[in-house]
Amino acid sequence: MLSHPLRSPLPVLLGWIALSSAASCASHAELVPSEPVPGVAPKTLVQREALRSLSPLPTLAPDPTNAVADDPRARALGKQLFFDAGFSGPLRVSSDLGAAGEVGKVSCASCHLGPALDDRRSVPGTVSIGTDVHTRNSPPLVNSAYYRWTNWGGRFSAQWELPPAVAESPLLFNGNRLSLAHRIFDVYRGRYEAIFGPLDPALADTARFPAAGKPKPAPSASNPTPQDGDWEAMAEIDRQLVNQVFVNYGKLVTAYVRTLISTDSAFDRFVAGDDDALSPAAQRGAALFIGDAGCVTCHATPTFSDDDFHNLGVPQVGPSVPPSDDGRFRDVPPLLASSLNASGRYSDDPSAGRIEGLTDPMPELTRGAFRTPSLRNVALTAPYMHSGQLATLRDVVNFYAAGGGTPTAGSRDPVLAPLGLSDAQKDDLVAFLESLTLDPLPSELSTPETR
Repeated sequence: MLSHPLRSPLPVLLGWIALSSAASCASHAELVPSEPVPGVAPKTLVQREALRSLSPLPTLAPDPTNAVADDPRARALGKQLFFDAGFSGPLRVSSDLGAAGEVGKVSCASCHLGPALDDRRSVPGTVSIGTDVHTRNSPPLVNSAYYRWTNWGGRFSAQWELPPAVAESPLLFNGNRLSLAHRIFDVYRGRYEAIFGPLDPALADTARFPAAGKPKPAPSASNPTPQDGDWEAMAEIDRQLVNQVFVNYGKLVTAYVRTLISTDSAFDRFVAGDDDALSPAAQRGAALFIGDAGCVTCHATPTFSDDDFHNLGVPQVGPSVPPSDDGRFRDVPPLLASSLNASGRYSDDPSAGRIEGLTDPMPELTRGAFRTPSLRNVALTAPYMHSGQLATLRDVVNFYAAGGGTPTAGSRDPVLAPLGLSDAQKDDLVAFLESLTLDPLPSELSTPETR
């Protein structure tokens, strides 16, 4: 689940800004007599090259901070862990998953289902519900390994940092690292050891390694002096042993998530030369996307995301949506404070520079800013925005056409401006966004193994 969690990508159809200064100058120029993109009018050189710059998706880059990221054994075990609800603790609220107090009811798949592996089950669908009600919606996992940052506010600098945080979040799994390490030892020991080497047999000793426990929370207004617990009473070397298992759990799950890749859509086939892959409406929408609608401002890559963070003034309204959310400004400090981040001792390459340039506090301009999600598969992942505030793609297009909203935190990105689109142009943009729907994953990737 990603809060990290939340349900779907949010398209960012911004005001007119071209791919580059050259593109900006040429976008209103006379037609350039050159090989056109099939079916797109006007057929300028800039538009042809702009569309080609958005396809195909590149090969997924390796992750040096995760040594087992592409290990087939890790992928297979990670998939099993993804569908295993046994790592979750008591439900704090009753839901379709069970009654409050029941344990072992939440798995990663609980909030990552369907063709895009986003939240298909939480009701009413604005924010996700795990062991409790979250503040954001779980984003889709298909192609999520392409992101530089994980989650809406970039709370994690490597994707493998996420599953351990989910396991201990009181809103998601409500579990703890000691019980997780014991479950790995008791249920998955042989497969785990085949990948990472022998586990310490002492993990079976619950006097030395208590059955449950995790670090005490950071001081807060509601709990200014947290009390030490079983975790703090353990020897430091034993805490490090458990932390390694805890982090390896995240690396295993992420190895599986890296297999959830789909690269082909009607748009990709059109760019590759299939003149009939896009409808006339989608072709007109493509010209708008790279032209006067200015969508390429934040979507000018084959992933259809700049992997950056923007305050769009999305209203904090809807069932269970909090009245305010500081976004990136809120999420970076705990990333920097974490001993389990990709620059720490549990990373397989701490020198990779994943958190370079981040500060605490973050610049004020990051308040209320959220990551630009990919637009690939966007038609499958309603509702939209970080807390599911907008129900349909047409709602999203209307939002950007109006120049965004009024922020409840921070200041709206100055690039946003009213677009003056007609209803017909909005329909064309929706048609183009629908053409970005990817081919389905093979069923063996997205469904649990039967026993």
